[in-house]
Amino acid sequence: MFTLVSTKSVASDHYLLTLQSEVLASQPGQFINIKVTNNTDPLIRRPFSIFDHSGTNLQIVVRVVGKATRQIAALHPGAIDCIGPSGKGFAIVTGKKALLIGGGVGNAPLFYCAKKLREHNSTVTYIYGATSQNTIYMLDDYKNISNELIVVTDDGSAGVEGNPVDIARAIIKTNSFDMIYTCGPEIMMQRITQELSPIPIQASLERYFGCGIGLCSGCAVATKAGYKRACVDGPVFDGYDVLWDKP
Repeated sequence: MFTLVSTKSVASDHYLLTLQSEVLASQPGQFINIKVTNNTDPLIRRPFSIFDHSGTNLQIVVRVVGKATRQIAALHPGAIDCIGPSGKGFAIVTGKKALLIGGGVGNAPLFYCAKKLREHNSTVTYIYGATSQNTIYMLDDYKNISNELIVVTDDGSAGVEGNPVDIARAIIKTNSFDMIYTCGPEIMMQRITQELSPIPIQASLERYFGCGIGLCSGCAVATKAGYKRACVDGPVFDGYDVLWDKP
């Protein structure tokens, strides 16, 4: 059982939840699955990538998009029914040059990833993609764990106006990287695999998890090796193994 310690608004419709549990270890890219209420509405648990994990404290970022996430953001401190950490996370390289590309709430697991990369003496160039300034959360924290941070917004209200993939493509023309880590809209990650080859790519897929433990196969991902379950075989996959155009 987890305990909700605090909830903090960090951007428009974005909340940072700090949880406490006896779980002391996790991988960047793993997730926890939250049961919203004690009744059957909503019936299905909601998955959230781990934003940070230190000791007994674990944090997630919740973006309010509907009834369930609104209820989670409004929870009071106390016991909270969670399963996890679950899934396959990012493989952290040591002493390498890493390029991280996040889009929207997909930036959440990349914070933890960047933190671990720095602990393993890797250099982090971080591209933080967002729709606008009011959806950017905890930017100072991202600056602190990055060697270089580039903010990109769709409307140009913060940082550079444009698309994270276009910025990444320009950067790799004059810089070499050993690994790319990405999480965000699938169309963004598909473009990354198509346009930033042959740099190795680890992509965390934002799929809807029905059960979160591999039973329902509702989060199936088409790969070169057949369909995989994002909740147990992922959510992190080799970007070049994913068949992005296949449902």
